Amino acid sequence: MNELVLYRYIKKRKINIIDSIYIFILASFLGWLIEIGYVYSFTGKFVDRGMTYSPLCTIYGIGALLLYIIVGIPKRNKYEIIYVFISSSLVLGCFELLSGLFLRYIFNMEMWNYNGQFLEVLNYTTLPIAMGWGVFACIYLFLIQPILLKIIHILPQNFSKKLALLLIAIYFVDYCTSMYSIGNNPDILYKLVHP
Repeated sequence: MNELVLYRYIKKRKINIIDSIYIFILASFLGWLIEIGYVYSFTGKFVDRGMTYSPLCTIYGIGALLLYIIVGIPKRNKYEIIYVFISSSLVLGCFELLSGLFLRYIFNMEMWNYNGQFLEVLNYTTLPIAMGWGVFACIYLFLIQPILLKIIHILPQNFSKKLALLLIAIYFVDYCTSMYSIGNNPDILYKLVHP
């Protein structure tokens, strides 16, 4: 199957729940790598920025799923790139803002704060950062997601389903255990925020 045929196959095909699990896990891992690199570039320290024991940043996995819900599998043309950039900037900028407000006012946590930065919005996002999310979304949707889907579809279907269910079960246990630990020791969050 050549690449054009595979792309058309993926384009016609809806992403199912198994694909969604893989996208969530893989995007969460990629987000964890981005966070590690971001903090390292400023502090010179390796700081695990995920809130779980595993190397995952859940917010990136949720963001990737949101992108699929809003955009799907985009066509490769200039109008689609503009649409993806604008819609992703708005949606992911709002998602970051709402996530920050949610953590602050529901859990009394502050994982990030852009107070005083250029064009900041309610301390939890800025216009340039929202536009950065639009750029990341374009890179993800046009370059990374097709590769992830190609890798996912290499696995035999029966094995793929079992592995996806195992991964999401492990993630769920990890997430619950991690939240329990954070609830019992709020200093864990302080170390995440202040490397």
